[in-house]
Amino acid sequence: MGRVAVAKRRQEQSVLGLGVYTLPEAARLVQTTTTRVRRWLLGYRFPLRTGATAQSAPIFKPQLPQTEGHWAIGFLDLVELLFIKGFRDMRIALPYIRLAARRAAKRWKTDHPFCLKRFSTDGYEIFETLVDEVGEEELREVTKGQYHFYSVLGPYLRQLDYSDAGDVLRWWPLGKKRDIVVDPAVAFGRPVVVGSSVPTEAIFAAVGANESERQVATWYDLPISSVRAAVEFEESRAA
Repeated sequence: MGRVAVAKRRQEQSVLGLGVYTLPEAARLVQTTTTRVRRWLLGYRFPLRTGATAQSAPIFKPQLPQTEGHWAIGFLDLVELLFIKGFRDMRIALPYIRLAARRAAKRWKTDHPFCLKRFSTDGYEIFETLVDEVGEEELREVTKGQYHFYSVLGPYLRQLDYSDAGDVLRWWPLGKKRDIVVDPAVAFGRPVVVGSSVPTEAIFAAVGANESERQVATWYDLPISSVRAAVEFEESRAA
């Protein structure tokens, strides 16, 4: 077992219920690159015209500490990354995402502001205020109205379950009508078939080994529709 695997196993044993993902796993789940995840999570250095370098700060504080030189992240980190990707898909520059996250974190006293249910109602206000302050036309064009803001983020918001206190509980990456869920309290946060602890990757591997969907469904005592949903999910996250 390699060092990364050992570090990850130790993380899993100490963070039951929080979920645990390597950076490549997180990148695959939110459908971006590991380089981008690392930049959003850890910050990065970049050159200046003067020849010096500057530091770009992380967008949020991760749930888990670094272990033996390696990073793993928790479920709340994963959801933060999901929203950051949504903002980047809207062409919002990282400095503005970082500033919005900082203001929301301060206002709501949390390290993971995008994970709160109130972000779905108050998030636009934060970005709208930011647009007015910086006067950035590109940012104004991208956000340009509450309807447009939610037309982009709505799919993410509809995929999440929240507690009565407004904290995110689980993620339904294919939508709540499909049988795939990411729950930090189940299988260390691995994507699983709802109502079970069977990882989608195990189902996908079995079908990929030339087993029939019906046979795999029998092995795991699952409906064929759940097997098909697992395969669809894994194929959608394929590199």
